Amino acid sequence: MSLLRDLTIGALVSRLIAMLLLAALLGGLMALLAWLSGDRRPQFEGRLTLNPFAHLAVGGTLVAAVFGMGWIRPMRFNTATNRLGAVGTMLTPVAALILVALTIPLVDSLRSLAVSVLPRTTGYAVIYALSQYQQIALGSCLLNLVPIPGLACGAIWTVLWPNRERRIALFEPVALGVLAAGIVAGLISSPARLLMPYLSGLA
Repeated sequence: MSLLRDLTIGALVSRLIAMLLLAALLGGLMALLAWLSGDRRPQFEGRLTLNPFAHLAVGGTLVAAVFGMGWIRPMRFNTATNRLGAVGTMLTPVAALILVALTIPLVDSLRSLAVSVLPRTTGYAVIYALSQYQQIALGSCLLNLVPIPGLACGAIWTVLWPNRERRIALFEPVALGVLAAGIVAGLISSPARLLMPYLSGLA
């Protein structure tokens, strides 16, 4: 595949760093929004943190490193304690994805600051990593809006069928495996490059 031939070690490292940032933000925001809504389950399961390793999914991280979009570890919610009920639980991942998407234009300022403050070599590395974050964040946010079990908005299935959470959890690796196969086969590609000019002035 030409994609793999063009993928450098520098690009892989930058994308892994970008995925760490994305995991910290998306996972932390989802848990925080759930907590603010009265749902303490993500907190009790250790997800109310900006530690990216509490949220990383190995498969989602590897796919993101190569193909520019991925996912984090599925988060479990307790709809019964959410002040808004089922609607609140379903809106939690959507709101978190929107908030993460809003960081994309903000990164432009950090890139400009890196140019003016950091030494040239270090500055270029930081700028490249921030650019990769923008690409991966946009692609991953759009991907995770799809209600596939295992993705952020896949939480809708446990909301609709709370008594089948274990069955849904067992199905998640299968669903994510099929999704990963579609991405690897080129059937699903990140739209980040097409949409980035609308979110970033430096795209």
